[in-house]
Amino acid sequence: MKAKSRVKPENKSRTHLTRELGRVLSVREADTQEDARTVVLSFSSEVPYERWFGTEILSHAEGAVDLSRLQDIGVLLFNHNTNEPVGRVVSAELDTANHRCTATVRFDEDEESEKIYQKVKSGTLKGVSVGYTVSKWEEVDDGETSTDGRFVGPCSIAMDWTPMEISIVSVPADPTVGVGRSYEPEKQDEDGGPDGSEPDEGEEPAEDQEPKEDPGEPDENKEPEKKAGEGEKSMNENETPKKTPENEGARAAEAERHRVTEIMAMCRKFDMEPDEYIQKGMSVEQARAAIMEKMAATHKPTPVHIVEDEGDKFRAAAADGMAMRAGVTVTKPAAGAEEFRGKSMMRLAAECVSREQAKDTTRMGDEELLRAAMTGSGAFPGILSNVAHKSMAQAYQTAPTTFQNWTAIGSNTDFKQATRYRLSEADDLVPMTETGEFEASEVTEGAATAAVATYGRTFSLTRKAIIDDDMGALSRIPALYGLAARRVINKLVYKTLTDNPTIEGAKLFDAKHGNVAGGTISVESLGKAKAMMARQKNLKGKEALNVQPAFLIVPPELEVTAAQLISSVVDPTKANATPNPFANRLTVVSDPELTDTAAWYLAAAPGILPSIEVTYLNGREEPTMESHVSFDTLGIKWRIYHDFGVNLLDYRGLLMSTGK
Repeated sequence: MKAKSRVKPENKSRTHLTRELGRVLSVREADTQEDARTVVLSFSSEVPYERWFGTEILSHAEGAVDLSRLQDIGVLLFNHNTNEPVGRVVSAELDTANHRCTATVRFDEDEESEKIYQKVKSGTLKGVSVGYTVSKWEEVDDGETSTDGRFVGPCSIAMDWTPMEISIVSVPADPTVGVGRSYEPEKQDEDGGPDGSEPDEGEEPAEDQEPKEDPGEPDENKEPEKKAGEGEKSMNENETPKKTPENEGARAAEAERHRVTEIMAMCRKFDMEPDEYIQKGMSVEQARAAIMEKMAATHKPTPVHIVEDEGDKFRAAAADGMAMRAGVTVTKPAAGAEEFRGKSMMRLAAECVSREQAKDTTRMGDEELLRAAMTGSGAFPGILSNVAHKSMAQAYQTAPTTFQNWTAIGSNTDFKQATRYRLSEADDLVPMTETGEFEASEVTEGAATAAVATYGRTFSLTRKAIIDDDMGALSRIPALYGLAARRVINKLVYKTLTDNPTIEGAKLFDAKHGNVAGGTISVESLGKAKAMMARQKNLKGKEALNVQPAFLIVPPELEVTAAQLISSVVDPTKANATPNPFANRLTVVSDPELTDTAAWYLAAAPGILPSIEVTYLNGREEPTMESHVSFDTLGIKWRIYHDFGVNLLDYRGLLMSTGK
């Protein structure tokens, strides 16, 4: 069988590699030497071991095991308790012939060590556990063979591993104590097991998991151990342990230990007692849900109340009140706005000075009062600017423009030209040749550019207008510039239609583009124009786009005719009540920017096939207005600017009829 495996060093893809792992073997009574208080034991083998990440095998090939730590500072523990050493490792050896590691350990003579030693001698304690770390794995896929030909996958082979400590273990009273947790007991393995959860230390392994005899000191009376393939069939490296009641018990103990550890970890995190969840037999998910529910009940979020400053309340009420006085629609006026609805601008200036500067304004003349209001904290000019902005924004939104009905909306992040790409159709599939060769094909791109420019003006509210309480000037002037900002976009959009600019090597409306028709508005002429749009081809000219018109764009002189035709369920030119296929199928758009009284246009829906795009800077569709009280202006100076561009993207969604 061909070997197929992958050698993996310790890395982030297998978080369990960074944890100390462990295995349990057994110590035999015959291996103890009472005079020297030493015990010879086997602490590792190549028997496959089922872990949460799959089958694990410890390689005992030459150079695979680093015993230097055990030989230099090896210590014998009880139940992996680093605070409870009971002896030391005298020697540790790798038995490559039998594929296992052995060690000679010596018990100390203190009271606790003596107690453990006597239990080992008597056979009460038989479990031996080794904690180890792995620095290199070989992953063998299902049905494949390892690089040395000794193991069949699926399995993970520890090719470079280091024993960290040896422990005599028993059945723990605390189910959260487990094999392999002595190195980092507080950490949680991300692969699902708590720090490499293992079977219970005190559970003696089944006979099919560990060899029955420990290879410590050779016994001349014992029959030589048979190798795999000789005589009786013995456990080899490629076999996995059979399921036995002992194995099932070990798995159950491991699952219980995992459950308890997870619950205790969660409770520690939230400073809760875990007993309730453990004793009720809750699963990890049930315990997590119960903990979260308790946290939600006992740790309710504290509501945050934003207290509006009195000055903010005053400015909001004054701005809304003055806006309503100026004829601006305010949907939800601020509290107290009605109180300012009848005040003049000078009375508002006096109140601002009195509030912000704590001055007595009763003896101030108009010039002095206005100077104080303009040069103070800015409350008065700020309120007037708020009113002016509301007026501008309302006028902009209600401007009688039509471009927004049928053009696309775009956004650029800066003033540089941006590219709008469109993919061509793919080439048709062709019959295969006898040799099975494929004919190469490519999808091409079409591109159009979109840019943004800045358009702006400045205007002022004079000192005279304020003193004269000219509310019309406060609302009307900003509104006029709001209308102008919207109107310039409308002009540029329709200028694009009438100027007929060049795109893709020809004029926007050109016979080469197949989008120029004739005839007055009628069912017949609309039918011909619709057919021309449907036959528009994609970039390679192989795919018919079947473009459907959505808008009928006409000058004011043709608006009534167009509206009558589109709203009629029958063809007005027929006498026998012939159905009108365009009834309510198109939206009529009429705009005075179209000066040719005969020409009319069809446009596709911008969401289907955009033709002209109005591009805004960062998607801001409304103009920006800023105020400034300058030395050279006896009043308030504003500037209004708008960042946008009108860009022609494609001709295929537009058609023009000369109307003749």
